[in-house]
Amino acid sequence: MKRFGKILMVAALAMVSYSASAELAPQWSKGTMMANAELGVQPFGGAVSVDYVLVDEWWKGHFTVGGEFDFRSENHWGAIGVTPRATYGLNITDQFEVHVAAAMGFGFANYDHDGIEDDDSFILHNEMIGCRFFFNDNIGVIAETGVANWFPVLRAGITIKF
Repeated sequence: MKRFGKILMVAALAMVSYSASAELAPQWSKGTMMANAELGVQPFGGAVSVDYVLVDEWWKGHFTVGGEFDFRSENHWGAIGVTPRATYGLNITDQFEVHVAAAMGFGFANYDHDGIEDDDSFILHNEMIGCRFFFNDNIGVIAETGVANWFPVLRAGITIKF
């Protein structure tokens, strides 16, 4: 009888450790897409981006690639930019992650004040650190800050996962 009890105990421990490892599965699986819409300050503007999970288990996190469209509007300045985007997200819990993102692409700016008009194109770069929290399986909030030429360096918004 003692032997049967030991076997039962080992089987129960194996099942508990299997279910615990199943709970530590990646927050997002490969192929998942997320759309982000953010508004920012310093200067006023925002970004719309899409992230595609390329690798779902990499150093306790996930790696995404995607694209970003940035815009800015302040006094007499306006600018837009388009960049590819790469992000590494560290899964803290099932609902919460912190991430770093980098993007480099092209932008176009316009200045118009007192009859002086100037158009300019430029190389756009964004280096951001941020976090994302999901309220349910598909909807969450995102906040990012960092370095971005021409565009907001402090921004927050909504994320939709599909």
